[in-house]
Amino acid sequence: MASNNDDKLISGLTARKYLNCSKAEFENLVKQGFIQAYRDEEMRWKVSKESVLNYAKRSQPDINTHLIFENHYQEVIERICAAKSSIRIMTGDFKRFKLKPTAKQGINYNDGTPFINYLMEKADQGVSVQIILSNPSANVDEELKEYYRQRKSYPLSTRNCIRNHAKVVIVDEKIAYIGSANATRAGLGQYTPGNFEVGILTEDSDIITSLMDLFSKIWDGDYCEGCHRANNCIEY
Repeated sequence: MASNNDDKLISGLTARKYLNCSKAEFENLVKQGFIQAYRDEEMRWKVSKESVLNYAKRSQPDINTHLIFENHYQEVIERICAAKSSIRIMTGDFKRFKLKPTAKQGINYNDGTPFINYLMEKADQGVSVQIILSNPSANVDEELKEYYRQRKSYPLSTRNCIRNHAKVVIVDEKIAYIGSANATRAGLGQYTPGNFEVGILTEDSDIITSLMDLFSKIWDGDYCEGCHRANNCIEY
């Protein structure tokens, strides 16, 4: 990258702030070639402004259907946070991890709030939240039990299905994620380095309708009769 065109260069700190990423995440983007940058004689990052803008645009594209390998947090969790009416989640593992939301989401948890607790707050604000899970961690399990102990009505609802291994998120019945990532810190959470995950984000109405149909069948217990593992499911 040319080093003599300073008006097209920004500092590493500016680039990281714009992308809302850590130093390690930024350097990994440079290493993979997504961001064009070099260190000057004082070992300060000089970053191509154009490459940063292009990467930011690519990581938040206008959705139809596209494959994602990275940025599961931004692609999935941030869209969950932006939900207006409904959130449906299918996951195998569900572990306690903290949100690190960006200012554009309109929420600010300085010390991070656990994702499960955020979903409870979202439900209390009137968003329908339904979760099918097969393997909650002990602390998520306790959070859910405490949630149900404290309330007479349950705006956040869960179903435990020990056979569920699907990873699906449906937001407002308009956007869906289908992929490999569990609701864990190393899967959907902000964690570096996390798991290698792959998924599809789609607005395809036919796909979303099929996913909602599958979700409803598992939710309503259509597969429970005769299931040899039904007795292993947790009841909250």
